[in-house]
This record gives sequence, C-alpha cells and structure tokens, in this order.
Amino acid sequence: MKHLQVLVDAGLVTVERRGRERWNHLDPVPLRLLYERWLAPYAENLAVTALSLKRAAEQPDPQEDQMTVTDLPAGLGSLDVRAEIRIAAQRGRVFQTLTEMGTWWPHRFRPGSDVVFEARVGGRFYEDWGDGDGALYGVVQQLEQDSLVHVAGPMGVRGPVASVWSMTLEDAAEGTLVTLAHRAFGDIDAASQQMYAEGWTAILSLIADRSTG
Repeated sequence: MKHLQVLVDAGLVTVERRGRERWNHLDPVPLRLLYERWLAPYAENLAVTALSLKRAAEQPDPQEDQMTVTDLPAGLGSLDVRAEIRIAAQRGRVFQTLTEMGTWWPHRFRPGSDVVFEARVGGRFYEDWGDGDGALYGVVQQLEQDSLVHVAGPMGVRGPVASVWSMTLEDAAEGTLVTLAHRAFGDIDAASQQMYAEGWTAILSLIADRSTG
C-alpha cells in the first residue's frame, strides 16, 4: 500500500472506491505526456524497428498446421479504463468543450461525416452519414451541468457489447479535474482494449487543448 500511495501521489495511479473494495487504476494520461515530452522525439524510429522485428520473428511458420484467429469463436472480454487529467480552465468552459464534441471528435467511420452530440438526457451521440444513415455511439443517460456526462452505448464496437462511460468534472487547484471511466463487457479483444485506452487518452488531451486554447 505504501508503494501504491507513492504512485498515487505521483499522479500515475487513480483510486476508485466500490463499496468496501479499493480499485487502483493506472492512469495513462501522465504516462502519455511523459512519452510525448521525452521519448517520442528520440525513440520513435527505434521502437518501430524493434516492434517490426518482434512481429516478424513471432509469425507462425506457414508450414505448420495451426488454427488461425479467424477459426476461433468470438470470446467475451471486458474493458475497464479510468484516467484523470487536470485542465487549467474553469469547469463551465471544460463542460462546454466536452458537450460540443461534435465539432472536434476525432473518430469517424466514414471520412467527412458529421458527429452529433445532443447534450440532454436521452440525447444521441452518433455519426451522421446523411439520408438517415449513420452509426450510434451511445445515448446520454445522465447529464449534470458543469459536472457530469454519462453515456451508454457501443462506442464503435461492432460486435455485441454492453458499454457505459462517464466524465466527471470537479474543481481543482487552478482549474478542473476531469475523471474518465469507461467500462464494457462483450466481444472485446486485447487489441480493442489497447485501442480504447489510447483513444481516450488522446480525447482527454483534445479537451484540455480546446478548453485552454
């Protein structure tokens, strides 16, 4: 617990209380900021080369009779992402940026499509392809002005999945503390888990940039 508290004090681990249980989550945001500041300019080419070598060496021998991933039935997986970021802007400004996500949301199923977030309970969060076509990311379950956005929906997962995410805004020293929580269960593989963890980190950074810009 002492070692965990050191990580909490350093901002690398966040703590969530679930009844009598204490859940410790690795916060990807400060790690990403450290990576962008110190490692990315120097290590990108080396990392790409090393990973390419690893993947090539680990490829199965085509002569071997092995079952491929596509031969396996889809399994059940889970997603539990939690992250925090401190933004040097007032809660009202951050909340406005968050609920205007249709203007900056980075993901698109189709290039050039519109993303719409209806900032009200029961409102849809979706991608509009025109003529009534599109894809639903989720539906707003709870909305508290300047404090909370809670959405339930597949969030881009194409298979069967139960998924909810929320962003909670709290006053913090010289700004706002934003806490993200995204939990999902269903047809989610390890690659998807990594993709969503990285995607939410990028989205929190976008919110910070647009709130303070």
